[in-house]
Amino acid sequence: MFADRAKIILRSGKGGDGHVSFRREKFVAAGGPDGGDGGKGGDVIFEIDPGLNTLADYRHRRKFSAGDGKEGDKRRCHGKDGEDIVLKVPEGTVIYEASTGQVIADMSGENRRAVILKGGRGGKGNMNYATPTMQVPKYAQPGQPSRELEVRLELKLIADVGLIGFPSVGKSTFLSRVSNADPKIADYPFTTLVPNLGVVDVEGCRGFVIADIPGLI
Repeated sequence: MFADRAKIILRSGKGGDGHVSFRREKFVAAGGPDGGDGGKGGDVIFEIDPGLNTLADYRHRRKFSAGDGKEGDKRRCHGKDGEDIVLKVPEGTVIYEASTGQVIADMSGENRRAVILKGGRGGKGNMNYATPTMQVPKYAQPGQPSRELEVRLELKLIADVGLIGFPSVGKSTFLSRVSNADPKIADYPFTTLVPNLGVVDVEGCRGFVIADIPGLI
């Protein structure tokens, strides 16, 4: 049993600001406020992908951000919502808060999809603030800020193939040639101190996992 791990930073989308504007039309001398609400920021969502079996997609990219909501517009137009970001992970992935080690989500069984960070709410436009005593409000509500969170992904898996042999016989080189792994390779013994995992993609069927085991004496 091996543990595949990755540490990444997530950012939800900022809510769009409310808009300040007033109705201006022909024959309407003093139209009321018509500034629209800002759009909602995008969520950060994790989803199980049955075609994945490692966390390799998260080893070379650290930050993942959802889209920001857009500002509202005149004529009571609502700002466009920010786009959600959906991150695919293998079944069995556990998501931890990096700073505390607390489990946020266990992506297995019935839990196929989890919202980890919700986007900020859009601000209200000035059309919402007209009152009998304040008929020309010149202010609008700002959108809620984005949220950022560092998480640790962990997946316990069983390798389909293990590379076993003496030190410096080319196990890591072989792994780097047949898979997407990038193990440390050098011309001295015991370069590999912990197991390295790689996925071999096979056209037309599911790939398999190879483990490069540290050299044996």
